[in-house]
Amino acid sequence: MHAYRLLPVLAAAAALYSGNTRADDAATADVFTLGTVEVIGEKLPDAAAVTTDSIDASTLAARHRDDLSTALDLVPGVAIQEAGQRRERTVAVRGFTSREVPLFIDGVPVYVPYDGVVDLGRFGVDYVSQIIVSKGLASLLYGPNTLGGAINVVSRRPSQPFEAHARLETELDDHFDDIEQRVSASLGGVHGAWYANANVSYTNADGYRLPHDFTPTTAEDGGKRNNADSRDTVISAKIGYAPNAGNEFALSYYRQDGSKDDPPYAGTSSSVKPRYWQWPYWDKQSVYFVARNAIAAQGTLRWRLYYDSFKNALESYDDDTYTTQTRPYAFHGSHYDDYSVGGSADFEWRWTAQQTTRIAAHYRNDVHREAEESPYAPQERLDIPTYDIAIEHEWWVLPTLSLTPGYSHMVQPGRTVHVYNDDDEPIVPVRVDSADADNAQLVAAWHVTTQQTVYAGISRKTRFPTLKERFSGGLGTVVPNPSLDPESAMHYEIGYEAKTGSLHTKIALYESRLHDAIEAVNVDASLCATDSSDCTQEQNIGRQRNRGIEASADWSPLATLLLNAQLDIVDVDNLSDSSLKSTGTPEFKYQLGADWQFMPQWRLRADLDHESKRYSDTAGDRIAGAFTLANAFVRYEPLPQLGIEIGGRNLSDARYAYEEGFYQAGRTWLAQVDYRY
Repeated sequence: MHAYRLLPVLAAAAALYSGNTRADDAATADVFTLGTVEVIGEKLPDAAAVTTDSIDASTLAARHRDDLSTALDLVPGVAIQEAGQRRERTVAVRGFTSREVPLFIDGVPVYVPYDGVVDLGRFGVDYVSQIIVSKGLASLLYGPNTLGGAINVVSRRPSQPFEAHARLETELDDHFDDIEQRVSASLGGVHGAWYANANVSYTNADGYRLPHDFTPTTAEDGGKRNNADSRDTVISAKIGYAPNAGNEFALSYYRQDGSKDDPPYAGTSSSVKPRYWQWPYWDKQSVYFVARNAIAAQGTLRWRLYYDSFKNALESYDDDTYTTQTRPYAFHGSHYDDYSVGGSADFEWRWTAQQTTRIAAHYRNDVHREAEESPYAPQERLDIPTYDIAIEHEWWVLPTLSLTPGYSHMVQPGRTVHVYNDDDEPIVPVRVDSADADNAQLVAAWHVTTQQTVYAGISRKTRFPTLKERFSGGLGTVVPNPSLDPESAMHYEIGYEAKTGSLHTKIALYESRLHDAIEAVNVDASLCATDSSDCTQEQNIGRQRNRGIEASADWSPLATLLLNAQLDIVDVDNLSDSSLKSTGTPEFKYQLGADWQFMPQWRLRADLDHESKRYSDTAGDRIAGAFTLANAFVRYEPLPQLGIEIGGRNLSDARYAYEEGFYQAGRTWLAQVDYRY
């Protein structure tokens, strides 16, 4: 299916769609504005206002989106992806992967230093005030490697003298067995110029039950999913000082302790062998300091310092007993001990009401350390420092027309790293040459009326290869390539947004062309460390085109009724080899929803989500079929501070997967009690 064959359908749906994803439609008193990237001073840049989408905390709570992957699924152009063999949730943004659309928390980049991605399913959202998604026209102020956009999770900032919130939730399978429990609590307040808050959440998942129509396979007998437990504890805290309107300082801490089991492949393809994996720990910590300082009446300086660490361990077993590790593919104690340290500074100078310049500088050093479980095991150490400087200028050519050009330059200096070697010497030094890349962007926004805006933009973005892409040996089946070049993409986008009375609509058409894409290429088997006929090397040979259309609208026909809808079409083509299928991204997706307060203390929320099929391998042999999910929740508030909810997910007990063979939960039932002060 080609995306543009459905343009008439999508255009018609634009008038009926409601995504409820605009930040300016929600209260922002509890938003930690220091954690945003686009807003340096007090005003949202015009280009960012029309090219970004956001979700607020109230939307996440109403739709019971409990982790970042399911939260981001609400944004137009975003689709959940899953690396089933790793039980790792990520997202695709207009066909670009999470490696190409990095995650930020309060403007601080967050990802595993080794491979450039992070499991979004491990991140709860109880500390979140809003999530901002920037796509092909993302601000260059975000820094390096935003090839396909950026995702910024903004935490909460207390606004009242005392605030408290607690939530207790349990989820049952279709046999009414308790499969998951969630508990969260937060405290905060403002005292004079000082403010502070703390949040803790705990999620305990005892697997899940597969849909009733699941057919047993060799590694999965149906019923309760094998090896699917997980545990996650998230603690976050913030203390801040704001002596006046122009100056603010905040120190934040974020910690996540988790563990997860990896359900084995439950599909029918003979090309995929089940893995018997468990992660006994999957932990990360972040400490970051953010400040904003007024410089005279026209300038604002904002700066960040941060330290981010990530540790995990992986155990691979012989079989589904998870007791022995004797076979060639089994191993004990593969440990990652990674960290990143860095900082950034942004400066805004408001020359006149029509002219504003913004400059940003970034530094980050990613370090990967890996060793087997032995006190004398040699340690692999890889590092990758990156520098970036960017400038954007906002110019109101007319009272109704703004132009925002921008440019950035990023550099990775030459260095020596120490990598594993399969010969007699276990660790060897490898020299990596320096590399640099340029990015540029131009966005124009025309405010036709006070309620209608048309915008257009063109952008060139780049991404440096990750440590894994450069140095991974793939257990002897991959030839490392330290000399990989950056990927680059050209983005073209036009869009329209209107707010008329109770109706808010938005539509965007886009095309992106990816060049020098990093792809695995078959090479001479003698170059690999093992006797493998499938010997590959990552090389810059790929070309790809992503094009599509997004539409959204919010409509409140009554004061007590909100209707929402969303329609996305994306066509991803491999221009290097048209026979290869794009993987992990559905071509067609829509969401419909209604929020009805049918009595003063009662509210009903219902959602319908549909996604088309997606390929799970480039040959097109493995296909995760199309699916439709229905969810509904009823909320009762006997007191303004107290809420009681019951509801169900996947009410039709649909059998669905984001990757073929890695099926998700069937029908589940939910009960929740929450209190806020």
